[in-house]
Amino acid sequence: MSSDHGNIMLETIARSGKNPRVVDIAMLGAHDALTAGIGPRAPFDPNNPDITFLRRNALLRFFAKGMIARLAKTQVSSAYALARHGVRFFDIRASLVDGTWYAAHALLAQPLEECLRDFRRFLQETEGEVLVLSFYAEAQGEEDSLMRWVHDYFFGYVRYDASKIPLGDLRFSDATQGGSGAVILYEHPEEAHGPWHNTNNSKTLLRKVAAENEKLKAEMGKRAGRFRWTQTQLTAQTAFPAILRTVTDWSLLRMAHRLNYRLLAGLPGWLPQMPVFSVDYADNTNHDFNDRAIAIINAHNRRLT
Repeated sequence: MSSDHGNIMLETIARSGKNPRVVDIAMLGAHDALTAGIGPRAPFDPNNPDITFLRRNALLRFFAKGMIARLAKTQVSSAYALARHGVRFFDIRASLVDGTWYAAHALLAQPLEECLRDFRRFLQETEGEVLVLSFYAEAQGEEDSLMRWVHDYFFGYVRYDASKIPLGDLRFSDATQGGSGAVILYEHPEEAHGPWHNTNNSKTLLRKVAAENEKLKAEMGKRAGRFRWTQTQLTAQTAFPAILRTVTDWSLLRMAHRLNYRLLAGLPGWLPQMPVFSVDYADNTNHDFNDRAIAIINAHNRRLT
């Protein structure tokens, strides 16, 4: 079981008197963070264009749904548990279905309000912590509706005026103001995140992440005012021979289970350029991944000014 890491920013930043820019703070990120509720019986997301063909073919849908669930579920813990296990950056896909917002990733997980309630509970229980919630609306044209609802839900926890403080100038003290606070983003994943490396081969992924890190060293002036991600998840493949690994790995969770601890050797060198370390199965404990990742992140944040 993962350790409790509910006070990591309080211990490494707030109590030290440091006041870094929020975009420079190292954070463990959860990719497709709110998918713990996805299972074989989860309904298809009607707003996801990639699975339209399945909704029209009942036989194919019957045989494919179990596999899709295994390739859609990227986390096993609730939003609250992930925050207690040290996740501070949450990548969230939201889909509006029959008037209710759901957390989604090809399939519908739990109602989004259950997750927002978890985030608010964590913020109420802690001080000196920042949660960054990055939303993407799957339902076209509903971005403004999602934005208004989420901002109303977190009234009092978004402690700064985004119209007066650009994201690149936002300091830790602005976001927390003596308590814990939320930073809320609404961006398409391709704009908010680093490049998607689209491979199920660990060596290929590590090589591409290292190359992206070197690229960012030369482009820091262009990217310094925004959150900067590592995209470190493996992706299912359907072309031969890569599909063989997809079949044997069986699920994104299993892929992450065997990959995540192997990322830690490169992590200290990535964090200055890519402070958000985004993974599937963020609180996985294989080779003590979660505790070791948090230790590296804490060490980095202690060096911030």
